[in-house]
Amino acid sequence: MSRESLHEHLLISARKWARTAVNAYLEEPIDQDFAVHHMAVAVEHASKAYLASIAPVLLASEKQPSVDDLLVLSGNEDRTKEGRAGLKTIGGEGAILRAAKLLGTEYKAPAKLKELRESRNGITHMGWGQPATECRALLAAGIEHINALLKALSTEPDGFWGAHLEACTALVAQAATEMEIRYHAKLRQARERFAENTRRLPEPEIAELVSSLSALPMAAPWPLSAPAQCPACGHTGFASGRDKSGEYGEVWFLPRHFGCRVCGLSLTQWELDLAGIKGRMLNDDDKPDLFWEPDFEAH
Repeated sequence: MSRESLHEHLLISARKWARTAVNAYLEEPIDQDFAVHHMAVAVEHASKAYLASIAPVLLASEKQPSVDDLLVLSGNEDRTKEGRAGLKTIGGEGAILRAAKLLGTEYKAPAKLKELRESRNGITHMGWGQPATECRALLAAGIEHINALLKALSTEPDGFWGAHLEACTALVAQAATEMEIRYHAKLRQARERFAENTRRLPEPEIAELVSSLSALPMAAPWPLSAPAQCPACGHTGFASGRDKSGEYGEVWFLPRHFGCRVCGLSLTQWELDLAGIKGRMLNDDDKPDLFWEPDFEAH
């Protein structure tokens, strides 16, 4: 199996799934289950195509791969009994994370990419049933991620998306605009709330109130918390989240929520990126997480 044949096979598969996903979204009535499920498959295959284009062994499982797996991925399929049919590779989530790391610091993971994969699993096992507006945001995340991979693969988007290129571009732009509108509305409401609550207080009392409230983390279902500047009032709030071990011994703090007791602002995982609240490596403070584990872990 040559490197070229494997990476091309995966990219062709990704293109098929992606176009089918967009078809399901554009047709009337919208089949959002098909659209989300197929886009998630396309994202996985495109991520694996990118990995295989660098070196097929990057598709090896995160756990200890078998000798046969390594033989197939290194181009020695003829030395195995089952060949490609018995190949076990890295899972979809691992492939996306691995690809994100290799895309470099310029890559910025779409906020809802993890949710896209989770929704695919929900559709497969239990059905989905979320509104079409949410479907649009998940599709946009998949499109944006695939476009980053196509750029790294030196593949033109029009060749991948075909007649759907214009619609895909519009989907990404529309989803980004909606998220930003909701985010900025939250900031405005928090500022107005803080102004109203402190309107009649003298400056010393405001300072004392801010100092006492800034020292208290918001109640959150996450085991870890860290202070972070509130994007609404500028005072200290707290990001809460979890830790995760990386492939090479790193330990990451992954923010999943932000809360500010001073102005009452509350941000979900998908809004943290807009606020500039990112994860960081706990065992190496000099190396901030530029991807903040690209929004793939459960929230």
